[in-house]
Amino acid sequence: MPKWFGKIAKTRVHVSPREFRMILFASILVMIGAMAFVWPNVKMVKMGREYQVLAQEQNTLSRVNNLLKVERGSLQSLDRIYALAKEHTDLKPAADGQTVTVFLK
Repeated sequence: MPKWFGKIAKTRVHVSPREFRMILFASILVMIGAMAFVWPNVKMVKMGREYQVLAQEQNTLSRVNNLLKVERGSLQSLDRIYALAKEHTDLKPAADGQTVTVFLK
């Protein structure tokens, strides 16, 4: 124990060094007990905030996923593909005799 600390304890509090150590030890135990009681609540609040952020991110990603599914469906539309092929490659319907049917067994 530092000399100045012991001096304060003797002059202002009027306790013996042994009693002062006991009081200090008891107060440290109370502080540790209080921290053990409060710490789980602090962790729970922190985890709750993280959960809210992750839930919001999941909702955003879910909306983006739905929009991408709709866009993929529209891009895979046979009518759209046929119109693009007709426009860009001068696609014409097959004439009679140009189609072949293959039967698989």
